[in-house]
Amino acid sequence: MRYLHPVQAHESFVASGVYLFAKDGRSLSKTESWTIHELGDGSKFVRVDSDAREEEGKSLLAELLISSDDEVIRFDLRYENDQFEGGIRTLSATYSLVDQVMRVGYRMNGAVRSYLEREMVPEVLPDIPLLVMRGRTLRALSECVGKPVSVFVPMFEHAQLFPGVTRIVQSPVECLGSERLALGKREILTQRFRYVDKAASYWVDEQGIVIKRINAFKQHEFSVTVSNYARRP
Repeated sequence: MRYLHPVQAHESFVASGVYLFAKDGRSLSKTESWTIHELGDGSKFVRVDSDAREEEGKSLLAELLISSDDEVIRFDLRYENDQFEGGIRTLSATYSLVDQVMRVGYRMNGAVRSYLEREMVPEVLPDIPLLVMRGRTLRALSECVGKPVSVFVPMFEHAQLFPGVTRIVQSPVECLGSERLALGKREILTQRFRYVDKAASYWVDEQGIVIKRINAFKQHEFSVTVSNYARRP
């Protein structure tokens, strides 16, 4: 697994895994490896290596700092896609949220490092497009059924959308209840979440980790399953 910063001696292991991707039952040359480590104050570092260089030309290394109150404090990333004509080819960026202001320092396509600020609405939900973070977002959205919710989605592929968009939506996610899934020799209790357009379903364990995802797109079925999932006792 690649990373922005190595694990330090004062960090304690929490969990790790690898997401494997498939299209119509055929394995894709794409993985998303991740680890979670805890600091002494209860905050956590989440490290992600999303490697789709052979499949799509994309590479993303990310690191998130999550407070002991389960709030995303900082989000660092390094994105590369040499095959993306007309889009972002290289990007290093740091997002931080302080007093309802999103501060972003970034360097895009080899230019000098720049900074910007964007005011965020109160109680905004960050929807970070990484599978290891998806479970927490699904839970939060499912708890807002019938109510409007403000969602901020970071964008790091299209320059015209960088650093991201904030929108107010009616929750598109519903919880269908508990299901048990076999994972190797283990059986894991999950909650199944489904988008109301029925295009995607997620199975999330008690710790908020996505165990499985199935979605349909242009008459194809795409699936993701977690592998090598380890968690401290």
